Amino acid sequence: MTEVSAPSASQVGLVERVREGWFNGKTGELAPGVRIRSSHTVVDVGCGDGGLIGFCAGQSAEVIFIDRDRRRLAATEERIRQSPARAYRAIASDCDPIPLEDAIADLVICTEVLEHVPDPAVFMRELIRVTRPGGRLLVTVPDARSEQLVAATAPASYFQEPNHIRIFTAAELRNLVQAAGLEIESQQALGCFWSLYLTLSWLTTDPAADSGIDNPHPIPDHWTRLWHEVQAHPLGDRVRESLNELLPRTQAIVARKPLAGSARAYTASAMS
Repeated sequence: MTEVSAPSASQVGLVERVREGWFNGKTGELAPGVRIRSSHTVVDVGCGDGGLIGFCAGQSAEVIFIDRDRRRLAATEERIRQSPARAYRAIASDCDPIPLEDAIADLVICTEVLEHVPDPAVFMRELIRVTRPGGRLLVTVPDARSEQLVAATAPASYFQEPNHIRIFTAAELRNLVQAAGLEIESQQALGCFWSLYLTLSWLTTDPAADSGIDNPHPIPDHWTRLWHEVQAHPLGDRVRESLNELLPRTQAIVARKPLAGSARAYTASAMS
């Protein structure tokens, strides 16, 4: 009998995210309630490995993706070049300020970025500036409970520049978004798998190295295998939902920029 290889952490994490309502190819939803249309222009500020903007490109939207890491940006651009994106732009920048014109985006994505910036309120104003009135923003940050757990094993540099210099509770993220004048549509706690995985990965990684993901050490590997089996169980979703209430890795908010006036062509119904 041929032995079936165990799934990697990145594969298990992706399955978890899909179960949480993200990357829904049938409905075109990037996240719950955030449907991507071919007519949309989507901007990803801090695109990283390009997973989110890649989904939007797959829905034939126009995509603009920005990152200060030129190597990752080039890899994302190669991925997008082979997609059905209506148009695309790759921009290397630290986004201080964001090198785009005002009100260009139907959707602005900013995931796992605010914890790195010295003044999140100022950065939020930039995100809002490039969003069209009536447009949406999808913002995520690591949850404070997860960060507290990860701190047990991560090196001190994890919480120093240029890494995580801000820690957000769910309420603090919500207050930041509301104070910026946005209308919150939904808030979701998710990604409990990663809270434990990252903690165990740092536990078994040389502090001088980047823990990254897919650590082959038996301890995080055992957790990955266990979570894979839990999610395959008929009641696995109940366990995930409960653990997301207790120890989510991520807080995600979907918010809308208010309409500037009745003369604008973009309305809430057209964007939903």
